[in-house]
Amino acid sequence: MQLSEKAAYVKGLIEGLELDPRDKQTKVFKVIADLLADMAEEIKELGQCYDDVCDQVDGISEDLAGVEDLLGEDSFGGINYSDAAADSDMAYEVTCPTCNETTYLSENSLNTGVIKCPSCGEVLELGYVEDELDDADDSSEETEE
Repeated sequence: MQLSEKAAYVKGLIEGLELDPRDKQTKVFKVIADLLADMAEEIKELGQCYDDVCDQVDGISEDLAGVEDLLGEDSFGGINYSDAAADSDMAYEVTCPTCNETTYLSENSLNTGVIKCPSCGEVLELGYVEDELDDADDSSEETEE
């Protein structure tokens, strides 16, 4: 028996008692029965929304798996930057101090400030800060004047 059927059953039981409609308790019972029916309907709608969201998440997951298959997987969240970024003007080379393995990063990856080495798993804190480069440019302009 579903919730909406159970709520209707309770409402029928209350009506079957043939209580005095002017009595305060009868009014409370009827309000509770209506509340149960409304809640059952809302829960049913939420269940349908949940099913829709699950279907969408499954679709996104399948799409992401296809993208990962095309790009390759590594410790950068499923994207292999080594081939694509090495040919790009936006590629940055990072060498792990622990295993001396060289990795290529996109500017977006570099801006996170922290990565895991794909070879040894060491967490690398990147010292790249855009403001430092701006300060260096400013100081070289000052010395030229």
